[in-house]
Amino acid sequence: MARRRFQRGSVYLSKARTVWLGMYSEYVLDPNGVEQRRRRQVILGPVRKASGEEMRKKEAQRLLQPYVDRVNSSISNLTRECKSLTFEAFAVIWERDYLCQKKPSTQATMRGHLKRLKKFFGQVDIRQIGAADLQRLIADMQKGGKHAPKTIKNLWVTVRLIWSAALDQGYVDRVLPKPGLPKAFKRKPRYFHLNDVARIIVASEAENRCFYWLAAETGLRAGELAGLTIGSVTHHGLVVDQSVWNGVADTPKTQSALRTLAISPQLAIMLLVHGKRQLDRGHKYLFSNSKGSPLDMNTFRTRKMLPLLRSLDIKQAGYHAFRHFNASFLNALRVPLKTIQERLGHAFAGSLTLDVYTHSEWKENYEAARLLGESIEKAVNSVNVSAIQQKGLPVGAPEALEAA
Repeated sequence: MARRRFQRGSVYLSKARTVWLGMYSEYVLDPNGVEQRRRRQVILGPVRKASGEEMRKKEAQRLLQPYVDRVNSSISNLTRECKSLTFEAFAVIWERDYLCQKKPSTQATMRGHLKRLKKFFGQVDIRQIGAADLQRLIADMQKGGKHAPKTIKNLWVTVRLIWSAALDQGYVDRVLPKPGLPKAFKRKPRYFHLNDVARIIVASEAENRCFYWLAAETGLRAGELAGLTIGSVTHHGLVVDQSVWNGVADTPKTQSALRTLAISPQLAIMLLVHGKRQLDRGHKYLFSNSKGSPLDMNTFRTRKMLPLLRSLDIKQAGYHAFRHFNASFLNALRVPLKTIQERLGHAFAGSLTLDVYTHSEWKENYEAARLLGESIEKAVNSVNVSAIQQKGLPVGAPEALEAA
């Protein structure tokens, strides 16, 4: 920004000495919205008036004075730097400098939001986009039930982050106010019951049984399952120290997600056998594709898990259904809430008593794994094998553990 100063201006005669000219400085915004000082020249009047009298320098100075006064009066009212950029151009900056700091799974979701926002706002100056424009976008998404209320609310979160960044960089005057959002009714989450878990384990391919048992007993998130390596399995239990999404390794979702879980003897044997199989292949990850890269959880869910659920007449669900099963069943087994929280890797619940003053012992962690492992094994052994074989699915329950 140019340094402003009080000025008097100057007057002088033209080269032909027939006209009085005035010179002063004015403060203007350049195309980027940055204030610059520009020299201005104005014609004050002819040297010889219509009456024949000659205009003196003092009189010319008086004619220039209104121009100078206008500039001097604005010295105390500094013009704020006012940058200008289209939404599409700023979206590039935001994606490069801000979105990259988010978790890979969050990046994928927000890139979808960004694509929609760029299509709607495009080349409009981001400073000119108001609450009415955003509300129009929301109404368009809501029309005909094209998008779920939760999807629209998630898009608003992305908009708020973009405008906060734009405000910090001077591209907007304020963050957009919260628009009118559709009312979302909380849906009951899908989760598996113990019998569902047992049927999934028995009916799955031999190589995938360890995966499903592990998901059910530990309640790990999808990215955490993909990030497990052979070294994650120790004599202490299972170490969770990374998450993989779309092939990119990163830290888990929260600080609390960095944890060590006890595992049941049944799962320990399965992991030992499966880990040896992976070592023989020269693979680093516990669950990987044919090339040794981390398992793509979206691909596995689409090609393996969902067809298996359909064949068993189990309601379609994702990996989080195992996580809900894990928490629900541990609660039914009367495992302490603090132990469940630590095993799931949940962030603090906001309770001073639970988060600060309550501590879980390792024996409670192990006892939870033991109880859950025994329950899963009992359910697997009691599955109605004949009903599964009628659907043309592989082997029986007793062979499930042996083949694993």
